[in-house]
Amino acid sequence: MKKIKEKMDARELVRELKRVAKGIARDIRSRKNPAFNVPTRGADNFIYDEKKDLIYIGESMSQRSFHNTGTVTAFTQMLYVMSILYESAEREKHLTKREIYYQDPELFNKDQKTSDNIIEDIAVTLGVTRPCLRVVASAKGVCIGDLTLREGNDTFNCNSLGRGGWSISPFIDEVEIIDCGADYILVVEKDAALIRLIEEDFHKKNKCLLITGKGQPDIATRRLIRRLNKEEKLPVYVLTDSDSYGMQICSSYKRGSISLSFESAYLAVPSAKLLGLLPSDLDKFNVPKAARLKMTEWDLKKAQKMLEYPWIKNNKKWRKELQLMISRGEKAELQALAKHGITFMTDVYLPQKLESKDWI
Repeated sequence: MKKIKEKMDARELVRELKRVAKGIARDIRSRKNPAFNVPTRGADNFIYDEKKDLIYIGESMSQRSFHNTGTVTAFTQMLYVMSILYESAEREKHLTKREIYYQDPELFNKDQKTSDNIIEDIAVTLGVTRPCLRVVASAKGVCIGDLTLREGNDTFNCNSLGRGGWSISPFIDEVEIIDCGADYILVVEKDAALIRLIEEDFHKKNKCLLITGKGQPDIATRRLIRRLNKEEKLPVYVLTDSDSYGMQICSSYKRGSISLSFESAYLAVPSAKLLGLLPSDLDKFNVPKAARLKMTEWDLKKAQKMLEYPWIKNNKKWRKELQLMISRGEKAELQALAKHGITFMTDVYLPQKLESKDWI
């Protein structure tokens, strides 16, 4: 498993891109077929380290060469994006994924997913994380709690920014952690549940940081959680809906994802615990049948597919919860706990779960 470089300044990136460009030019002068050897980022090319409980990228490679009708477009797209990154790094600027796409929408088949994938391909080919390429995504995640940070000339506490909390910076590795008065991190799948937690001052009463990635988390949110876990030694608990999608999101925080498996060591928190809402909690906390939802065909297929993953298959507790969900054909949102009262989640459910260490 090749080690991925986590930090690279603008000058280093310029040198690395220049090295690649010189190699391409050398092949052209020698009348060779210029090509990129790109590690495959797909479901068939990952390694699961059971001991570390992490997903890594495998050894499979694909070649994108100029003199090949099947790969010439991808080769051209990679070379073009590298030229954009080079120009930006020379000026010590950052780019958004959207800005890269709009450099030439026609080249990317008028689909930003194409340019986004090319950016990831370049990162894994160079053996660096995406932030090393100086490419950022729009702010998505939110953090609130007793955490003092410094970004540029601004020093602030995430408790003093109103009830909306701090919008996690896309430049997260340039943010300095000054002080942390929290005992743990509670990661919430969606902001709907976060609103209830904030209104009840759960973070203040329980000395925790509340963080949400608003669904499938972005890199900056995952990176902040990883940094807080590693640098501040904060345990991480994840709170999601009781469905296959929620469990998948928790698994991404915990083990990494297949699509970004080359960055798992930089993003994942193997010690993270899935606190709830577990399928077994629905009966344990008497969630009424009327508040439960029938799993869709997509939900069932997703859950069944997850059972095939080695990190689920080899984990008795995760497997048991998924199997229970499938056998009942039921799912539920966190808000279903409000059937017992709007503060039931903060006053009863979470304190009881944390005190009894009822997590997987």
